[in-house]
Amino acid sequence: MSRIKKMINRYKPRLNNIAQIRALVITNWLQHYNLREVQYMAGHKYVSSTEKYRMDNLEDLQKELEKYHPLK
Repeated sequence: MSRIKKMINRYKPRLNNIAQIRALVITNWLQHYNLREVQYMAGHKYVSSTEKYRMDNLEDLQKELEKYHPLK
């Protein structure tokens, strides 16, 4: 594991532990797969555990705001 951590630190030096790597992987999966698939892949019993990793993309939120804002 330490060898893998060293390799990853070359690209992402701010990673401090393996839990951060797991969180990054699950967050990345959520961008490509639906919530239930990611729940299964991550081994979570409850979908609420997987939802904690969901990160809203600020650019997408800004586009939605511009699209539906009533004062446009």
